[in-house]
Amino acid sequence: MPYFTVKNIRLFYNERGKGVPLIMLHDNGGSSKMLKTEIRYYSKHFRVIGFDLPGHGRSDRIHDFEGDFWQYSAFIIKKALVELDLTDANIMGTSGGAIVGFHLALDQDLNCRALIADSFEGLALPPERAKQKMEQRSRTIKINFFRMFFQYLHGKDWQEVLRSDASNQLHFAEHKTVWFDSLEELNCRVLLTALTNDNMIPRAAEKVKLVHDLLPNSRLHLFDKGKHPAMLSNKKKYRKLVCDFCCKQ
Repeated sequence: MPYFTVKNIRLFYNERGKGVPLIMLHDNGGSSKMLKTEIRYYSKHFRVIGFDLPGHGRSDRIHDFEGDFWQYSAFIIKKALVELDLTDANIMGTSGGAIVGFHLALDQDLNCRALIADSFEGLALPPERAKQKMEQRSRTIKINFFRMFFQYLHGKDWQEVLRSDASNQLHFAEHKTVWFDSLEELNCRVLLTALTNDNMIPRAAEKVKLVHDLLPNSRLHLFDKGKHPAMLSNKKKYRKLVCDFCCKQ
């Protein structure tokens, strides 16, 4: 299996296809396995690299981490992209993966052709929202189907993966809250997508619209139907949207 080691962290990635690179980033608590069908589809049009974020899926676990997990993940992935000569790429992330995608797109060492950011929390993660997310997850993992799903994504230590991720989110919300210091410095074209009635993120469309208002080079597309995340519940429309957007360089 393909791994890249950065600062003693083995980062797993799934690579398929040829052409312009498309970096795909999953949500917190997920892994690249949840994007397997999308990686397969987009590989018909791009050279797709789907990473498992640090501490997730088949990537090495990180213990006792205190800091900005999304910025840290972007730093680790950036190092891998530089070494793999993948610095000129499109980037697509969903939910927490979208936050990592923004950090990558802001990095001076990379040339982000286009950023696609789907179904994310907007500009900040307030403490009360982080607690709400963890309560929501606690209810979810009581359902046997989701317990099996998370084990499929991460392996036998899936509960520890989710505990660590919960700690990361709560720590960030209490100590930093705001995702980005200077989002206005983003120069690449950006496609922002959200559900008008996201079952996982309250006021998702409103939050993403605030980001859209800050970025003059961005386009906003809202989906009236489907469940979180939009890119998976509206696959047919979403795939066309992404391919059309990335082709307009």
